[in-house]
Amino acid sequence: MTEEPRTSESRPGPVASDAYYRNLFEHAGVAMISSDTDLIIRAWNGAAAMMFGASGESMIGASAISVIPGEGRVEGERLMRRTIERGTVEAYEFKHRDARGEGRDLAVTISPVVDDDGNRLGVLGCFRDITRRTTLAVELAQRNKMASLGRMAGALAHHYNNVLGGVVTSIDFALSTDNPSFQDRALRQTSHALARATKISESLQAIAEGDQKHEDECDLTELILSVAEYMESELGGLGVELELQLKASCVTRVPRAQLITVIENILHNAADAMPDGGRVTIATRIEDGVVTLTITDTGCGMDPARIRDAFDPFYSTKTSEVMDFEHHPGLGLTIAHGILQVLGHSITIESEPGKSTTVSIRFDPESVKVD
Repeated sequence: MTEEPRTSESRPGPVASDAYYRNLFEHAGVAMISSDTDLIIRAWNGAAAMMFGASGESMIGASAISVIPGEGRVEGERLMRRTIERGTVEAYEFKHRDARGEGRDLAVTISPVVDDDGNRLGVLGCFRDITRRTTLAVELAQRNKMASLGRMAGALAHHYNNVLGGVVTSIDFALSTDNPSFQDRALRQTSHALARATKISESLQAIAEGDQKHEDECDLTELILSVAEYMESELGGLGVELELQLKASCVTRVPRAQLITVIENILHNAADAMPDGGRVTIATRIEDGVVTLTITDTGCGMDPARIRDAFDPFYSTKTSEVMDFEHHPGLGLTIAHGILQVLGHSITIESEPGKSTTVSIRFDPESVKVD
């Protein structure tokens, strides 16, 4: 009986030795640091020594938290301990100065270290230098910002030319007639046009200056209830129902004036998306100490291209090709975005054509007070 030859699939592969894994860890091209459940460093490879300018001999036995700069240690420790407790994989980015004192942007993936029985023995951090990526992202953002400013300048020039042209026409008409009623009408039209221009200028000033004074701090839940109380009748007149889903398990201190402006502008924008009426839902949630405010409408929705342009000045999601600058100058989301950026918070949009749109405001934990 002839034995069948073994294929490459049927032959058992070589068993990797401990030395193999030690060399794999030591010579990996990614900085790798392993710690136990007390977050004490137990392994430190060559790439980590090059990245942080310290040898493994000097770092073994030190706290893994010491690798992260002071301002980011609280978040880094929180993620490491969550990995140990839950077995989750976490990602984190932070600023770091290398051995030459140059600023670097680092990204770390934190993974649990487990034994054959699934017991968690510690964490493994894999660090990557993403400085070039973040630099390119900043440069791209700057180019996009300049392009947006160019579009805004063109739109402003066109709009103000229309306003000033109407003012000049009204004044010429008033000067050419002795009829008091005609003169009165011309002056009223002039005043109306200048008031529109002033409103646009004030909106742009809010973006440019971004008042950061916090003397008027209040609780976020109370602020939303206050805005809902006086906005409900206005929205009701447009056939829009206002619904609140507020989580009031803690007090979140926020600047009143700026947040009122943000919420009002988003609500007006939502009402514009529902010309036949609908429902707007304001909700709050708290996850891992992060407070998020969402405003969802049942309007026409937006495609990805509209979402991308939604924060640009003078952009309108209305279907009409002629923008009503008097009542809807196209600055609502731009102002909201600008104010939130200055305050250190973020705003995003999720939507699909023909479906609801959700605007989410994520409050930076370091920029708000949660009691």
